[in-house]
Amino acid sequence: MATVNLLEYLRSRTQVDIDTYDIEASKEIGPFQDATGNQFEIQAEIVKPNRSAVLKRSLELATTIHPQFATITLEELAVEVAGIELALEVIQTVHGNVHVMINPSYSYNTEAIVANAQRFHLICQIIDPGFDKSRLVTKVPATWEGMKAAHQLKRSGIKTLATTLFSMEQAILAGEAGCISISPFLHELKTETYEGYKDTNPILGVCVQAQQFYRQNSLPTRLKACVALNLDELIMLAGVDALTISPKFLRLLAATERSREEVESMSLFARTANATEAVNYPSYIDSESQYRVHFAASEGGKAQFKTAQAIALFCDAQTAAELYVKSQLEDSSYTPINL
Repeated sequence: MATVNLLEYLRSRTQVDIDTYDIEASKEIGPFQDATGNQFEIQAEIVKPNRSAVLKRSLELATTIHPQFATITLEELAVEVAGIELALEVIQTVHGNVHVMINPSYSYNTEAIVANAQRFHLICQIIDPGFDKSRLVTKVPATWEGMKAAHQLKRSGIKTLATTLFSMEQAILAGEAGCISISPFLHELKTETYEGYKDTNPILGVCVQAQQFYRQNSLPTRLKACVALNLDELIMLAGVDALTISPKFLRLLAATERSREEVESMSLFARTANATEAVNYPSYIDSESQYRVHFAASEGGKAQFKTAQAIALFCDAQTAAELYVKSQLEDSSYTPINL
């Protein structure tokens, strides 16, 4: 019976991206098209002893440029600089884009999200004036306010990805807002941050529906599914535009062989490849009230709950990163850099 390596099989049907700012992990398992990270990744990297140089550069640069961004605290700016520093490192190991998430505490503030994304681009320009900023994608929470911000940012040429997404309503709004991609979370984010926590309502079906919707409506938005909990879920999504996968699962995929017949029979996308009947969905971009009512009811109210929960967890990671940075600023003297 013919067998296939699971990582090679996925790569033959789906774009495989790495979910980490750990440059060594990316080099080890690559190559990848895109890389992504978030506040958990920033927090995990800046406390590593072998990342002390990145942290030192970030604190010194943040101290230097803080007068330009006086509306935010020095520690918040330092976390943003660290995120960009890490992103500019890991992008050297991929062919395409790198993704950086806005401060999740701005998830319900359109103006603050826009300013945060613009700040990312300015920080990139300061760190590396030659960097092609079209390769930087800003991850924006899939709230109403976040998608209105994404709509504004598109007009100014800043690419966005809709994150913390759990429903078709969010997918439709993100496509209409002009996000270049969305990241449906297959499970609640809490399943990754709390050992033993179970999500009994994964949204693999939403990935299939959203991809069909974009293609049937000629929208360029692409899917980047994430937060899979096992190899079976990843194989079931063979055929999705992209999968964002942690180093742990990438290594497991690379070490696993299965029957070709078995894995090909598991794909949800293979079953719908020839679907031609379009499903009619309402437009939301100019109808906030309708969107909010439909989203509140989506998945029996679970989608709204999961989104709020994910944002809260990302806010916890943001706070932890800022507290660590603040402790480093207080323990040492960082002198401004001559730019």
